[in-house]
Amino acid sequence: MIRPAPSRPPLPRRPQGRAALGAAAVACAAAGLWLAACGGGGGGPTAPPPPAQSLVFTAASGSSPTSVALLRSGTSASTLTLEVRAQGVTDLYGVAFDLTYPASLLAFEGASEGAFLGQGGIATTVQVAEQPGRLVVGATRLGVVGGVTGSGTLLILSFRAIAAGSGDIAFSDPSAVAATGNPVSDLDWLGGSVQITR
Repeated sequence: MIRPAPSRPPLPRRPQGRAALGAAAVACAAAGLWLAACGGGGGGPTAPPPPAQSLVFTAASGSSPTSVALLRSGTSASTLTLEVRAQGVTDLYGVAFDLTYPASLLAFEGASEGAFLGQGGIATTVQVAEQPGRLVVGATRLGVVGGVTGSGTLLILSFRAIAAGSGDIAFSDPSAVAATGNPVSDLDWLGGSVQITR
């Protein structure tokens, strides 16, 4: 004789309707508050990135059509290369000057000769002596020859940025001579300023 299987007791039914949905919403809200209090969900705001390193040189301006001026050559955030450039000169034989710069911001790296004074294959000499925050510079043609006329680069100076800040780069006690030995007195000597961000 086959006996019928015992019947299972009925499962409890889940609550339906608005009451059940309300209870679920309260549980989810409580869980969300707990996650926020414990730092869950992505964390707090991130710090802004540091500013990018930069080196900006601003050349001084003048009103004279003839000058010896500093002009930046190339762009770099860590090096400053300056051309010492003659503009609109006549019969220029040589120049001498001191150049002051902020030694707390820039380290002098070296100098090289430009092509202007050596026009026509004439021998030239360039001397640069370094002192703290100051360069003592002389550049001249050699021999019994005429001077040069026009515009061109006398020499190139290189510096390396070593700290952030701002300062001036300026000519001090400048002089220029013509091939006759007479001084060239109508020149503007134009430096500039540097701003370094690190």
